[in-house]
Amino acid sequence: MLTVGSIITGTSVDVDYIGQGIIKHEGIVIFVKRLLQDEVAEVEITSMKNRFAEGKIIKLITPSPHRRSHPDLHLGSLDLLHMDDEEQLRWQHQLTKQTFEKIAGIIVEPEQTLTDRCFFHYRNKSVFHVMERPVLTLGLYKEDGSGLQMIEQFAIADQTTNRILKVIKEKKIRVDWKIFKHISIRTNEKDEALVTLVALKPSFFGLEDVRKQLNTIQGVIGITLNIKDHPQTILGPTSYLMDGKDYIDLSLGSWSFQVTDQSFFQINTPVIEKAYALIKQHIIEHATLVDAYSGVGSIGFYCHDRLTSLTMIESNKDAVKIAEDVIQKRGLTNVKVLKGYAERLINEVSGDVLVVDPPRNGLMPAFVQSIIERPFKQIFYLSCDLKTLTRDVKALLSTYVIKQITPIRMFPQTTECETLVILEKS
Repeated sequence: MLTVGSIITGTSVDVDYIGQGIIKHEGIVIFVKRLLQDEVAEVEITSMKNRFAEGKIIKLITPSPHRRSHPDLHLGSLDLLHMDDEEQLRWQHQLTKQTFEKIAGIIVEPEQTLTDRCFFHYRNKSVFHVMERPVLTLGLYKEDGSGLQMIEQFAIADQTTNRILKVIKEKKIRVDWKIFKHISIRTNEKDEALVTLVALKPSFFGLEDVRKQLNTIQGVIGITLNIKDHPQTILGPTSYLMDGKDYIDLSLGSWSFQVTDQSFFQINTPVIEKAYALIKQHIIEHATLVDAYSGVGSIGFYCHDRLTSLTMIESNKDAVKIAEDVIQKRGLTNVKVLKGYAERLINEVSGDVLVVDPPRNGLMPAFVQSIIERPFKQIFYLSCDLKTLTRDVKALLSTYVIKQITPIRMFPQTTECETLVILEKS
């Protein structure tokens, strides 16, 4: 009988959605971190639940040919780094197929996982935590949750970010870590950077020294100071411009957006552009498009030359302002932005094509019901959560049919999965 502390030898039959290997032993399912499919390992049971157990690898007996060694394996944010890149593509494809079948009973064969084959140094935004040391030291959380691990570079951050990290480490700036909490770095394709210092107060020991050193780094075009007002969030609602610009220009196709430290923007622009191109390829010509949860409007703008009209719905004021600035600069007369919640405004707009890119919790029931009762010819559903996506698609099948499901490898080395589903009115 399995108990905490038991040691068993088992073979992983699969890898789940958070990168855990799955062993079946004496009728019990055991989830094991960092164990790949078909690997044989000696495993110690670390916890017992009602219907499953959790374990850790004591000894790897038969490693997978897809296992990778890397110095950053201890970081919690890189929870799939131990799996090689080709296997990650296959894993996401298989996970997409399994999730639709298990949650919704939908048998599908997804398209091949969309990728630009750039598996490292792709992030244009990263957040680092100030460690409890008198000299400014940045870290990321360890995989076991035991605290922060000092970093000198980040494997999935772009080279501009890593260059800034190197300077910060070398300068050994003395700061008050009790007040100074995070550094956020956002970059663009021009190797420019907007650096945001996050603190509990507008002033702290070492602030001017940090500011001075950042201003010596080539490519840093702006420095902002954000006031953190809640322990569970990184950024607070208030930012102050310290030097340079309080925004950075980010591009998608021929469109440019002035993104602030408060704005959401895709962190892997080459891959998201591939996804947007897929939407543009399949969208009906002369569409009247409704872009719900539109953010800065990047999807709608990208498809603009195939549209008769574009209506965006977004609740974030910073995103709305960015979208309105683009409309004004381009002189677009067939685009409008509605500020508010999509589930409230969807009944006040009309169109024949709908794009949704909701938060992780998916579509609200009222929104789903509305687009069932007033159906669109096409729906393009871009999601960062497979489970809520599958739940919503299942509900929509009373009115729509699935035309295509495409897994998108937006976040290599992590278990985060982006997916695009194309639906048409049945």
